[in-house]
Amino acid sequence: MTGTKQVRASKPLDGAETEWADRIRSAPSLALFLDFDGTLSPIVETPSSAKIDPEIKRLLTRLAERDDVSVTIVSGRALADVRQRAGVDGVIYAGNHGLEIESDTVCFREPHAENLRLELRHLLMQLELSVSDTSGTEIEHKGLSASVHYRRVNPDLHDWVRRTVCDVVSKSRSFTCRDGKMVVEVRPRIDWHKGHAVCWILDSVLPAQTLPLYIGDDVTDEDAFASIPNGIAIHVGEPSVTCASYWVPDLPAVRNFLSILLELRPNAEKGH
Repeated sequence: MTGTKQVRASKPLDGAETEWADRIRSAPSLALFLDFDGTLSPIVETPSSAKIDPEIKRLLTRLAERDDVSVTIVSGRALADVRQRAGVDGVIYAGNHGLEIESDTVCFREPHAENLRLELRHLLMQLELSVSDTSGTEIEHKGLSASVHYRRVNPDLHDWVRRTVCDVVSKSRSFTCRDGKMVVEVRPRIDWHKGHAVCWILDSVLPAQTLPLYIGDDVTDEDAFASIPNGIAIHVGEPSVTCASYWVPDLPAVRNFLSILLELRPNAEKGH
């Protein structure tokens, strides 16, 4: 079950260390969940040019080597795409907002979304006819969902692109729209999102008494923040009204926090 959303004004993470450091240090095990774009990779003009920050990749690899830490990368990207771009071994990947989840020992696909693949292809053909002539628009087919990116579209046309996409999708009984950062997400009309994926992993894969910690920057990460009311949720970006308790300003701050995690957790590599 995901938690009830409690929107609040978050605190700067670096000014509240006494609140979270002891919790991380004393937890029997830690489940680290991270968004990809804007959290592990800088926001870029085109989705295909995104790359994980090399130092963050090194830190995540070290964290994933520990027996008492699990690492999950949760993204709106297709699972194969985010796995290729992150390239971190020994972690769980949750793609398509958690509709598909895989690790070395786990393989999950949300069954209702699986049954909608053909219908999604037909919907994307309609979207192509509607917006593809607008310069800068990029439609990304992700198998179980889709994204319509408009970051490179003339700003005067942003509202038109959003309205047009939502008008097309509204005619479908199976899909719905959700705004992100310069993107409209087209997702199955089912009760499943990043928060459900986080809870599924916590309940089905990880040991009891695991402390969840989620870091993300986008609107879609709010569902995950709300799903761990007793965990630690960190919003990446300037202070905002959010379900996260804390915020950090940017990707370098995420990098710094991951370094702190290595210091807080006992150095217990897997297999030792």
